[in-house]
Amino acid sequence: MSGDSSEPWTVLRLLNWTKDYFARREVDSPRLSAEVLLAHSLGCRRIDLYTRFDHVPPNAQRDAFRELVRRAAEHEPVAYLTGEKEFYSLPFRVTPDVLVPRGETELLVSEAVAHLRAVCAGGRSATFWDACTGSGCVAVAVAANVREARALATDLSPAALDVARDNAQRNGVSDRVRVEPADLLELPESCADLAPFDAITANPPYVAEGDAVAPSVRHEPRQALYAGADGLDCLRRLIAQAPARLGADGMLAVEFGAGQADAVRELIVAAGALTEPRILRDHQGIERAAVTSKKA
Repeated sequence: MSGDSSEPWTVLRLLNWTKDYFARREVDSPRLSAEVLLAHSLGCRRIDLYTRFDHVPPNAQRDAFRELVRRAAEHEPVAYLTGEKEFYSLPFRVTPDVLVPRGETELLVSEAVAHLRAVCAGGRSATFWDACTGSGCVAVAVAANVREARALATDLSPAALDVARDNAQRNGVSDRVRVEPADLLELPESCADLAPFDAITANPPYVAEGDAVAPSVRHEPRQALYAGADGLDCLRRLIAQAPARLGADGMLAVEFGAGQADAVRELIVAAGALTEPRILRDHQGIERAAVTSKKA
């Protein structure tokens, strides 16, 4: 952080300098990233920065901030640097063992919450399964918003499962979210009592081998990203498995990559037991998720 040394490094000056620097380095959301890292360095909430613009942080805090800025400029995800990320208005612990929760994945939560609330409105409890759970963000967010629902959250990665368990605990839903190892929709024997499921959600690996990804994504776990030559290996298996795991009118919501909507639609139709899917667009207008139901 260079500039006129006679001018104090206030919170506002630090934010403005870092925002411009991040923009030049093509860091995602330059202003937001600067605020998140500075708030983390100062040990305060991001909103508190706005009442402290004239505050001059001590050298130790500025040094800590400078190091985080350096790493972020090399496209290390901000969530990994701070160790947490907000998702669906809830706090989640994040480590390099899990994907960083993203806004587009909130589509899965909204669809599951609406469906499960309708199920529970009939006077019974509901069960849902979040496969490829990673940090547990989808399972935890759904459980936090549908108190009558019990959840199964599964993943192949033991390290990811540890993170998911911690997130269920910190968000007060560990009594209703079971976190277990499983390969896609291979149901753990210990969880047979939850079946059939009223809803299944999944944000599986869907990047094709050899496809380029954003610089920050290269820091994320490879096994959570790549799925064969066309990126559809996990989606093929998951969609084929889903009908056997869903109850009557059970909902399936899956996330997929840009340009994969037609292929995912064909996989769902070919499954035979699932309805014509609705394709949802994310906040950027990109087709991002498919929602279908088990046929009566």
